[in-house]
Amino acid sequence: MADGLQDLPELLAAAWQRRRALHDDPELTAYRVFHGHGEGWPGLTLERLGDVYRMRCVALDPQVVPLVEAFLVEQTGPEIWIGVVPEREGESMIWVRDPGPRGPVVAREAGLSFGFEVEARGNPGLYFDARAARSWVREHAEGRRLLNLFAWTGGFGVAGLAGGGRSVIHVEQQKRARERAKRNHELNNQGIDDRDLSGEDVYRFLRQAAKRGRRFGGIIIDAPPQVPPRGPHRPEGQDYETLVPLALDVLEPDGWILCSFSRRDVSRTENEARIRAACDGALEVIGRGSSGVDFPEADPEAKLRFSAWARA
Repeated sequence: MADGLQDLPELLAAAWQRRRALHDDPELTAYRVFHGHGEGWPGLTLERLGDVYRMRCVALDPQVVPLVEAFLVEQTGPEIWIGVVPEREGESMIWVRDPGPRGPVVAREAGLSFGFEVEARGNPGLYFDARAARSWVREHAEGRRLLNLFAWTGGFGVAGLAGGGRSVIHVEQQKRARERAKRNHELNNQGIDDRDLSGEDVYRFLRQAAKRGRRFGGIIIDAPPQVPPRGPHRPEGQDYETLVPLALDVLEPDGWILCSFSRRDVSRTENEARIRAACDGALEVIGRGSSGVDFPEADPEAKLRFSAWARA
């Protein structure tokens, strides 16, 4: 075996044991099984999507695949599908165990159903490190009109309606992502139509909503690490210094704003200080959290973190 490769089965076993509660939860079939960056094998990621296990590996050593396959078969039995995401653009997924007819896979989180595109090169349909943030939204959504910014496939909206939210508006410029968000609501028998799915720029949407007097009881800002540029202005990082004051203009008096921080180069403390300063102290933190047991990191600031805010 290549240097260090003999350690991989032991690392996988430790990771599997660390997630025992996740494996045993019948309402959860979508999560990260191995997080190589924090579990001793940088570049290797293994995710569960129902009965499919999806592996990604930078600079793939051919010997890694049979080791992972043997481990998964030992833990779960032979009736599983295993796919290896290609390293290069244009290559097809390698099916170590071929599922036959392929298409979207449905898996569950907290009893809710979500669709996944297993063969996608990027994220297949849900950011697992935001599971705790979705749970927070679900627990604090009852009776509220929700606004989900940078919505992608709508996970926060699905969680919010499951928690008793009155309605949700998703703002997401990618048409394909909006279609998938609608499908995720349909998978959970939640009523939603095209009027609830906006393709506008987030900044424009917030300014127009303020002019029209629209108000929301819960606003999710799950901004990407670098928000999309707007004309000649290229915001720095997640640009919460602009986004949160705009969101505050459309927030109901007793509403909340949830912000997730995914950049490792800016700490939660610094992000919160920037937000307080941008809002002139008008907001205070009412909740905090971070990614779960399936994203172990030695440095807490390497995790996805979230902070929830209400008026001070």
